[in-house]
Amino acid sequence: METRWLYTTSESFPTLVKESKEVCLLPIGCVEKHGLHLPLGTDVFEASEISYKATQLETACVFPDFTFGDVPGGPSMPAGSISVPVEMEMALLETLCEQIARNGFKKILICNGHGGNTQWLNTFLRNLMNKKRDYVCAVYGMNSSKSPYFIADILNGQGRGSVPYLTAEDEDYILDFCAQKKEVGHACLGETACVMGLHPETVHLDRLGIESGLSTHEADYLKDAGIQIMNSGWDVNFCNAFHGHDPIGCNERIGKAAVHVQSHRLAKAIRVMKNDENLLRWHANFQKGW
Repeated sequence: METRWLYTTSESFPTLVKESKEVCLLPIGCVEKHGLHLPLGTDVFEASEISYKATQLETACVFPDFTFGDVPGGPSMPAGSISVPVEMEMALLETLCEQIARNGFKKILICNGHGGNTQWLNTFLRNLMNKKRDYVCAVYGMNSSKSPYFIADILNGQGRGSVPYLTAEDEDYILDFCAQKKEVGHACLGETACVMGLHPETVHLDRLGIESGLSTHEADYLKDAGIQIMNSGWDVNFCNAFHGHDPIGCNERIGKAAVHVQSHRLAKAIRVMKNDENLLRWHANFQKGW
């Protein structure tokens, strides 16, 4: 059935609420540089489109994208990046969740495609407890960067041929990449694969090799001393907005396989949310006395 909020009519909307068991996904990403080879909207594509594909496996509603996640501002921001104050993001997200709940969805799963959102989303969840509400929110991390390792786990556990779309050569490539414990993190093989599986026309593998995706280790001494700075020094260590070994050899087959695996992982999480009988109860117990 049609699961996207914007594509649903008012007449059929109550059916979507019922079939979703009151679970609504809210995809959130950001607009920022992803190396020289991936588009600015990488995180939005991953969060939004994998959410939709997952709901075709396990029915739930998909709310419109929350596009503008947390990206540090400043004059040195790469071209095309969008930075919005966190206070504004939190206020908008709270308002949207109120509207989602008003329309009948009492379990909201925020599907986060951007690692930079993690800290403020945790604060957002805590802040929701400061006011009586009739709904609960939870966060699901897309972890698209780990796609090759997820695929390798399946291949090692279930055997060759267990992941659709891959040729024997593709399987060799992924298993070798993971056996060498190559790095993934941002605009890496995992994210490159997912974008190639969704919008291959936006990927420019010919731009690889110009900027490094490996750490400068410039800020490591602070972490080693137990000192935490913004993003744990990520922006200094990975100043090219690229973290990982070059995804040379990635292709659309690997991309489709990554999207397949990610969609099934999220579908499992949706199933857990739909069948869960504790979250609302715990929430109600916590709010007794309001």
